[in-house]
Amino acid sequence: MTKPLTAVSLVALAAVWTLPLHAQSIKTQDKADPRRANSAKILQETNPEEKTGGKDDEKQIDDSYQPKGIELGSFLLLPQIEVSEGYNSNIYARSTDKKSDFITRIAPEFQLRSRFTNHMLNISARAEQSLFATYTDDNHLDASTNVAGRYDFSRDWEGTGSFDAYQTYEDRGSPDAVNGKSPTRTYGFGGRTGTKYQVGRYTFSGEVNGARRLFGDVDTSTGTTIDNSDRDRNEFGAMGRGSYEMFPGYAAVAQVEVNRRQYDSSRDRAGYNRSSSGWRAETGIGVDITQLVRGDFLVGYLKQDYEDSRFKDPSGLALKSVLNWTPNRMTVVALSLERSVQETITLNASGMIHTGASVLIRHEMQRNIILTGTASVFQDDFKGANQTNWTYDTRVRAVYALQPELYVGGEVGFRRRTSDKPDVGFSQGVALLRIGARM
Repeated sequence: MTKPLTAVSLVALAAVWTLPLHAQSIKTQDKADPRRANSAKILQETNPEEKTGGKDDEKQIDDSYQPKGIELGSFLLLPQIEVSEGYNSNIYARSTDKKSDFITRIAPEFQLRSRFTNHMLNISARAEQSLFATYTDDNHLDASTNVAGRYDFSRDWEGTGSFDAYQTYEDRGSPDAVNGKSPTRTYGFGGRTGTKYQVGRYTFSGEVNGARRLFGDVDTSTGTTIDNSDRDRNEFGAMGRGSYEMFPGYAAVAQVEVNRRQYDSSRDRAGYNRSSSGWRAETGIGVDITQLVRGDFLVGYLKQDYEDSRFKDPSGLALKSVLNWTPNRMTVVALSLERSVQETITLNASGMIHTGASVLIRHEMQRNIILTGTASVFQDDFKGANQTNWTYDTRVRAVYALQPELYVGGEVGFRRRTSDKPDVGFSQGVALLRIGARM
């Protein structure tokens, strides 16, 4: 198995700090909304579906407290490094025999943003080294990189594409955690390409995507090894979407998605064939009212067909709704609700129907202080395994920019899971302090 990256990689990534700093401040938005060209900045949550865990909170601070960056021709380089010290009351996410620990995290990253008149090309990379004070077997390094681009064929037609590569470690609280001596390493890569075309009141868009997902083996405390190769798989998908603007700010929307999940192994550790094909079709309303309210409200039907005849195929109601409400220039409320089929290795379960609802409230207390609160609830229904988990999570975060190049922050959170299966439920409290430097 390929060895994970070491802390030496952090030194290489942090080398961007030796580059020269230019004095001129540059706007870094990809595309400004022409409807608000002469208005003050409005606090927004770009995509409420994305769950960054607070990694981007400092980027929401007012432009006057944003770093100047380093000019590289038609690009702007934005390097950053963050160090945090945290406490977790239940690092193994257990119902009994709980273990607590302090965790130090060191996270360098950079973003390279284009400043073309048309088109866009952005590159980013991030590493996060986690060091446990007592239970050092859980030390790990997460890393990811992303390349995203947009080509403007015309004012009404654009093409997009992106590529991602990652290494991360499975959360100890994951429903599929195998409880090894160390967390399970997961890594892979993927890409997507799409297009969007607008003609009159009609907008049409489509996308194809693919991903390779791999899972490392882990040792146990008894000296045996857990083979996770039966989780390795390829995933492919395609999406088509059409909308018609019935009147300004409101559109009727129809969307269809298909997917294929192909496992490397014809049989998993329990003798099941987990490869499957699925689809979902939804319709609803899209809302876009001058940045005051933006969102989708879609409902429909989904189905996932597994190749193993012993599995019960998940099907039923499909939901996908997101709402970005800006009641004033300093506050945003982001709501999301989704029901989807996700993969699992739980014995006798074909797939996991995941239903999640969340709310995020972000408030600009001052130009250099951002407060964020989140609350979420998730239901995981394991089809065929007679198991249902409920997970509740609340977080409160704050970021304070001392100056454009330096910020501090803090977070407290609580997570609780209940289940009708013994020893699956747990409760977990976290707290951390963070300090970051950027250019």
